[in-house]
Amino acid sequence: MRIVGSVACAVFLAGCASIVEGTDQQISIQSKPSKATCNLTRDGSQLAYVNATPETVKVDKSQHDITVTCFKEGWDDGVGILTADFESMSWGNILIGGVIGAAVDAGSGAMHHYPPSIVVVLPKAE
Repeated sequence: MRIVGSVACAVFLAGCASIVEGTDQQISIQSKPSKATCNLTRDGSQLAYVNATPETVKVDKSQHDITVTCFKEGWDDGVGILTADFESMSWGNILIGGVIGAAVDAGSGAMHHYPPSIVVVLPKAE
């Protein structure tokens, strides 16, 4: 009975960051000046499109950074980077959930997170 209970606890705790923090997140996209169009890409693939800033988008978490490129007529393009950081909740999962928990979090992207917002500055075109 104890073995069954231990296995059940291990399975329940596996993927703790996935359960607590989720595998996606909301990010506020802003620009200076506002009302810019922005494209969010990761590893060459488009993740989201913002028709006019400010806007909030939902993205899947990953270990890879997101590039935010914004455009507006009369302004040069602006580029910002959303850096993927290690989710601190994953340390507990590695210690408690072991290899299974770490693998679940790593595979789902829950092991990482992005800043909650970004402001992309577009220089005035000459």
